[in-house]
Amino acid sequence: MSPSGIWSAVLTPLDGELQPDARKAIAYYRELLASGIDGLNVLGTTGEAMSFSLEQRMSFTSALAGSGLPRERMMVGSGAASLEDAARLVRHAFECGFAAALVMPPFYFRDASDDGIVAFFDALFARTAPPPRGVLLYNFPRMSGITFHPDLVDRLLVAFPGVIVGMKESSNDPHLQSELHGRHPDFKLLVGSEIDLLGAKRRGVTGCISGSVALWPHLAHEVFLAGDERLEDELTRRRAALGGAPFIPAVRYVTATMRDDASWERPMPPLVPLTSQQKAALERTLAANTRLSHRSRPSSTASR
Repeated sequence: MSPSGIWSAVLTPLDGELQPDARKAIAYYRELLASGIDGLNVLGTTGEAMSFSLEQRMSFTSALAGSGLPRERMMVGSGAASLEDAARLVRHAFECGFAAALVMPPFYFRDASDDGIVAFFDALFARTAPPPRGVLLYNFPRMSGITFHPDLVDRLLVAFPGVIVGMKESSNDPHLQSELHGRHPDFKLLVGSEIDLLGAKRRGVTGCISGSVALWPHLAHEVFLAGDERLEDELTRRRAALGGAPFIPAVRYVTATMRDDASWERPMPPLVPLTSQQKAALERTLAANTRLSHRSRPSSTASR
């Protein structure tokens, strides 16, 4: 795999019993892949993966794998606090034929040393035998408590040559990105936000994996592809408009409005939908900061 371009960290739709709704997901994911998105990250943070059981996650990805969706354009969040759970998820991702497994470090013991993180990946890869360039690291220290800093990345690349293709860099740290690109020019870096997308590209970043680009896929793709600063300003303002509300419920609300389907607002506990006050504030902010409000409700083909 050589990940690049605009990837959507997609929502996981839920039915009334709080089970992942694969049927609804498949239709939505297919539309996204036709709308300017280069690929999908399923069951990541925006997909609320850590709120689902192992069985739910594996059943959902099995359904996606059997749907006819292009698995070469899909990566699967495969992190877990448990070594054996992570191993099962990584094996399952590759057995289903997905392009990559996105692996967060174990996230309970936040004082884990670099030696401990290397030992975890040693045990994980021994149990899973991942294909060449099949694993992306997931750097999200706000959630995991662990940073894949340059020296740790150096150790992992030396210890497991040819396995780790790159990293989703959700700390969005320009210095970290520049340092990693300087040390490993072929190491694929994808930022976790579409804000400052062109600046990240100049630092050697190869793409973006974001939970909000699904709301404006064509715009995000055009910014990254064409390098248009005017379009980047529009993209930044749209993304910034989400900043006043809890992120995942906000993306769910906008998606539900665009699709005229309130069930998309339903998150997995402990997350809750936006309150009426939060929705009203988000509406005002979107109207004030975007030229095209999400109330235009584009059809599934409007942004292709």
